[in-house]
Amino acid sequence: MHVPLNHWYPVLEPREVVRKPLTVERFGERLVFWRDSSGSLTAQRDRCPHLGASLGAGQVIDDTIVCPFHGFRFGDDGQCRHAPALGRAGRIPKGLAVQTFPVREAHDLIWLWWGDSSRATAELPFFAQLAEGWRHYTVRTEWPVHYTRAIENQLDVAHLPFVHRTTIGAGGRSLVEGPYVEADELGIRVWVTNQVDDGRTLRSQAELGAAAQGRPPSLDLRFPGCWLLEISPTFKNFLAFVPVNDHCTRYYLRSYFRFGPNWLAKPLGWLMSLSNRLILNQDRRVVVTQTPAASSDAQGDQLIAADRAVAQFRRFHATLLNRA
Repeated sequence: MHVPLNHWYPVLEPREVVRKPLTVERFGERLVFWRDSSGSLTAQRDRCPHLGASLGAGQVIDDTIVCPFHGFRFGDDGQCRHAPALGRAGRIPKGLAVQTFPVREAHDLIWLWWGDSSRATAELPFFAQLAEGWRHYTVRTEWPVHYTRAIENQLDVAHLPFVHRTTIGAGGRSLVEGPYVEADELGIRVWVTNQVDDGRTLRSQAELGAAAQGRPPSLDLRFPGCWLLEISPTFKNFLAFVPVNDHCTRYYLRSYFRFGPNWLAKPLGWLMSLSNRLILNQDRRVVVTQTPAASSDAQGDQLIAADRAVAQFRRFHATLLNRA
C-alpha cells in the first residue's frame, strides 16, 4: 500500500492489545502487537522469518513471542532468542529476526512509525488542546474505502445540507463562505461558514483571513491522518484515519468533552457515540460510491472554490508520497 513514509500513524487503542498477541492488517501488511509481563508493547511484522508462519497465532512466553510452527522465540527487538531444533547450545543464524517497528502509547492511542525507524521523531501528530482535562468516548468502525477518500470526506464543507440534511446539515445552508484555508507541512486548517443562499455578497479571501485571526479553525487535519472538528470550547470531535489496505480504512471517532458532572459522563458519552455513528453512516452511504478508489488517481475531478481544503490535501499528500 502506497502511503506517506516516515510518519507516526495511530493504528489501535491500547485496550485492544492485551497479553495475547493481536494480528491486524495495517498499510496492506499483517502486523502483530503483543505485551510482555510488564505491559510494554511491541509491534512486529506478523511473519516468522523461518518459514513464514503467523506469529500472532502463537503465544507470549517469558517476554518473547513464540512461533506456533517450530517454537522459535523472538524478543521485543526482533532477534531470535531460541530455536528449539538447534538445541540450547546451538548457534542461531544472525539474520533470523523479525521486523520490529517503533511504537508508542499516548493520548489513549497506539502510534506506529511507518518508514525508516532511524528517523522516528519524538513528536506525535496530535492536538495539544486535547492533551489534558477531557473525557472521551470512541466509535470504532471500518469502511470499504481508500483512506484518501475517508480524509477528504471530512475536509469537504459543501456536502452537509445534502448528505446530512436530517442531522447536522438541516436548514438548507448550501452556500459556502470560503472556506479560508491555511496549509503547511504539519497539516491543513479550515475556517468556514455554511449559510442559506439569500443572494448576499460573500466576503473575499482576504476578509475571511482577517476574520480567522485569533479563532480556532473549524476543521484541523494533522498529517498523516488525525482530524479535529471545533464544536465549542468544551466539545470537540476527533477522528483518526487508519489505513488498513487499499480498500479499507479504520475509523476511531471520538467525542471529547469537559462539561457536566462526573455521574453524567457515561450516559453523555453513549449519546454522543450514538449521534456520531448516525452521522458517520450518512457519510458512508455516499463515500463508498466514489471512484476511483484513491483520490490521488482522480485526475479528472473538477474542483470548485468550496473544495479548497480538498485541493490542498491532494497537493500535500502528493508531496508527502513523492518525498518518501
